[in-house]
Amino acid sequence: MKQRIIIVAVVVFAAALGGSPYAALPREGPSRPSPTDIPAARTIADPYPAFNGIAVDPDNNLVVVSDPNRKSLLLYDRVRTNSRGEASNPLGQIIGPQTCLGMIAGVAVDPQQREIYTANNDIEDTVIVMPYQAQGNAKPTRVFSVPHQAWGLGLGLESNQIVVSVEVQNALVFYRRQAQGVEAPLRVIRGLQTGLADPHGVYWDELHGEVAVANHGNFRGLVHNTGSGCAGNQPVDETAEEGKFQPASIAIFPANAQGNVPPLRVIQGDRTGLDWPMGIAADPTHDAIVVANNGDDAIQIFDRTRGGDVPPVRMIRGPHTSLLRPMGVVVDATHGEIWVSNWNDHSALVFDSAANGDARPRRIVRGSPADASTSGFGNPMALAYDSKREQLLVPN
Repeated sequence: MKQRIIIVAVVVFAAALGGSPYAALPREGPSRPSPTDIPAARTIADPYPAFNGIAVDPDNNLVVVSDPNRKSLLLYDRVRTNSRGEASNPLGQIIGPQTCLGMIAGVAVDPQQREIYTANNDIEDTVIVMPYQAQGNAKPTRVFSVPHQAWGLGLGLESNQIVVSVEVQNALVFYRRQAQGVEAPLRVIRGLQTGLADPHGVYWDELHGEVAVANHGNFRGLVHNTGSGCAGNQPVDETAEEGKFQPASIAIFPANAQGNVPPLRVIQGDRTGLDWPMGIAADPTHDAIVVANNGDDAIQIFDRTRGGDVPPVRMIRGPHTSLLRPMGVVVDATHGEIWVSNWNDHSALVFDSAANGDARPRRIVRGSPADASTSGFGNPMALAYDSKREQLLVPN
């Protein structure tokens, strides 16, 4: 019985990684390699793309979503979306081993250079740059190395820079937009005074010269590491090593900030309702900050100019919104829309940028039929078997 359970666990784990669990096992009889892989007895896998990051180019009517489940980027027409329950037809999908796409998270688009940026979050530790016209198993235009667990991306088109949020280092790292290979960053925001704690979504507000970032609040501490690495030499305060949990927050910095500097403003406290904030975006029309609040299936809108323990000025939440664990968010100010990527049902939702309460989306982009279930896998790297309940436990 134990042997059967262990084999099932290996099958499921390997399926999550896209490989065969039996390739290295000898077959019965003489000790020589098997001529063929032994197929799994069964697998648990989501066959559809899981939408994570989202970006919009309103000038070219293009929407791009990152898909860490199938390791792909999907491109959709901004206007031609499906209002019924069938899957939407993408303009294209970038997928395959040559793409270098893996556990991708944040995504950004550069309408001027017609390029797509996405961050490999967990293993590859790179940012992948693709041209708009890429299709299928395409090679990237360029790839550059970033610190481990990079998540969010923000483009500063005027400054010709890109900012990357790094979870484990509690840092914002700035690179040239044209960075390639292993290249030192231009500067880093990092240190105890910054208040950065497990940063995720980030945006670059060129109108007001600010960079804003969403923090989960899991402060892992700052390690004394003066090696070069991808983040360069960073002096660390002796008192900053110890990790701690703190409330989720939105921190706003000057766009040219560097080093261990305090934010201009911080939105944090019980009244904010922040709960696992993921994607974050600027809404210049309403002078607001828009947050994908993953923990309570909501989109929160805050006054950009206020800090402290302030409530959102508006909130999109309720059964008619179809919000289910929102991950990415972006504002299309040209067309007055908020785009949101849903993690739990393979969809992206479009709301009026002035929406409030239990509002219905204007349009829906679906990566699967509306009734398709999802396994909920994000990045499974462990597995346990509960023999009492006969259940497989898969932490993400």
